[in-house]
Amino acid sequence: MLFIRCDDRLVHGQVLFKWTNKKNIKKIVVVDTATASDLIEKQMILMSKPKDCEIEILRSTEMDRISQETQEALMILFKDIQTACSFVINRHIDCLNIGRMASGIGRIKLFNNLFLTREEIANLQQLIDKKVYVYYQMVPDEKAVDLKKIIEELSL
Repeated sequence: MLFIRCDDRLVHGQVLFKWTNKKNIKKIVVVDTATASDLIEKQMILMSKPKDCEIEILRSTEMDRISQETQEALMILFKDIQTACSFVINRHIDCLNIGRMASGIGRIKLFNNLFLTREEIANLQQLIDKKVYVYYQMVPDEKAVDLKKIIEELSL
């Protein structure tokens, strides 16, 4: 089982407790060059891991090392939309979970915790055009929101 999530916080309480339990995740792969290069941030993530879950932190240039042919439940976490979209398109993955993406200059509000740039919207539109199910869901006990219609309206 492969679960792909984009969340600018990467590994945090919702991921460590809610998502790993709901999906029975045995391994988390974090893909973010800045995090992989920051020894302190890397150590903090590794120290926070649940006891029955392995964590690996990779630079975006190392994404090719991720095997989809795993027997265990695998979560791949991305900090940015562009890298997540690149991975999903190149691996022919059929869905992408979007978590929190913070507000900021040039970011458009879709939901209280989801703000995207025009470039990110275009990236997600490419996935939708390829029949990838792109949805927003902060935690597994909330209803998933299909972003297709919202993204298509913003892409006009």
